[in-house]
Amino acid sequence: MIVGFDPIIAEEPRVMILGSMPSVTSLERRQYYGYRHNRFWPILSACFSMPIDTYEQKKEIILRHHLVLWDVIHACEREGSLDSRIHAEVVNPIDALTEEYPLIHTVICNGKKSETLYQRHFAHLPLKQIYLPSTSNANRTIKEEALFACWIDTLRSVLEQSNDTKRKGNRGK
Repeated sequence: MIVGFDPIIAEEPRVMILGSMPSVTSLERRQYYGYRHNRFWPILSACFSMPIDTYEQKKEIILRHHLVLWDVIHACEREGSLDSRIHAEVVNPIDALTEEYPLIHTVICNGKKSETLYQRHFAHLPLKQIYLPSTSNANRTIKEEALFACWIDTLRSVLEQSNDTKRKGNRGK
């Protein structure tokens, strides 16, 4: 069995980004999306105009933008890094996390495995769920430019909705 990471949680998170399970390289480096060819951190860097030279800088993007970064899977058996090799998975307590952080309104699933497992175990949660194509370098079904645009447009949109809701709520007080 391999075991994933604890979540990275902003102070007042509104959007949760869920992967499936860290790659072999990520587990070795003890970093989310630690494989240098994964496009996750470059996408977030482009979206938020923040540096990603260190893992601390990468985590700062999550913390500063009201995000949670986690995986659907807590532990599993897997040979290599491909999601298709995952079996005997044990999921993370995502429902408990959303109870603890009630401002979370949207879940973004990074790839099909994440989406499938989220739907199987957490479809009952009253959260908006969005599928986005995997940022993994193994995903070559979408051109890089389109992948970046899809992710950036979605992140900006859901975070702007969060800000609009917060502003409207503050005006009413």
